Amino acid sequence: VVRGASVQLERFAAAGAGKNVQLKDVVTAADRSPMSAGFMAWKAADSFAWELTYDEVDYVLEGELHVTIDGRVIEAKAGDVVFIPKGSKIMFGTPSSVRVFYVTHPASWARLSFTVLHCRAQVALVSPRA
Repeated sequence: VVRGASVQLERFAAAGAGKNVQLKDVVTAADRSPMSAGFMAWKAADSFAWELTYDEVDYVLEGELHVTIDGRVIEAKAGDVVFIPKGSKIMFGTPSSVRVFYVTHPASWARLSFTVLHCRAQVALVSPRA
């Protein structure tokens, strides 16, 4: 059992420079789980773009979550559940602040995402500029 009130979120640097997105995985592959789960929170100024290399379900605990997919904004409030399929290029946003509980599949979401980000950064370093 993970007591939600005891979870200490940490800065999620992958959200981008200057962004104060807070995140903490509480269930991981280390738990022998095929899924991961955790908490994430941010304020309006910290909204960020993201590409999912995994499936994700978000349950809004507090505030309002805005997920922009293909120009369409999905708005979810406390108690609502949002499914975001693998391969989605999104914007995680909020008009004020939001705290969500998320579940991802597979559990290695962070490794998969950082591998994609690292590969893109390497391509950008070696690609000639137009």
